[in-house]
Amino acid sequence: MNQLIAGGAAFVLVLVLWGFGRRPTKTILSSTDAGMVAAINRAQLGLVDGGSDDGSPASEPIGDEARAEPLWQRPCSEAQAMALRKQLLHAFNHGHPDERLRAIQIACEWGHRSTVPLLRRGLRDVDARIVQLSAAAIEPHRGGPAPAPAQSVRPPRNVARMR
Repeated sequence: MNQLIAGGAAFVLVLVLWGFGRRPTKTILSSTDAGMVAAINRAQLGLVDGGSDDGSPASEPIGDEARAEPLWQRPCSEAQAMALRKQLLHAFNHGHPDERLRAIQIACEWGHRSTVPLLRRGLRDVDARIVQLSAAAIEPHRGGPAPAPAQSVRPPRNVARMR
């Protein structure tokens, strides 16, 4: 009798598992659906590929970019330099690609050694313009820091004991 109950339980278990396997799979979360991401990528590729051929407005400077006046001033004090570094970092972290490019341009024009971490992050950006500008801006900073001027080394006080 125990064999009959065990066989029946096994049969019911097989039927249940077989029923679960036949159910159509659905996406559990809408955020895991890659269809929307693929559509965005196709749209962005279409903008990149099609934007430069026909002389569209994307290739001509508009508005603020048409003006040649600088939008930043070289810092005069350490507090202003810190504020400018913080502003550039915020624009790079939270900005549109054009804002990130502008932050790298300002760092390039400033040429201060404290902008090297921002320029290094620009080397890993997805926009090729930012990567090229970062590489050009970081070139003067390549190599180690400038050596300190040599100072005359005086012998220790107890030089007589060392000889």
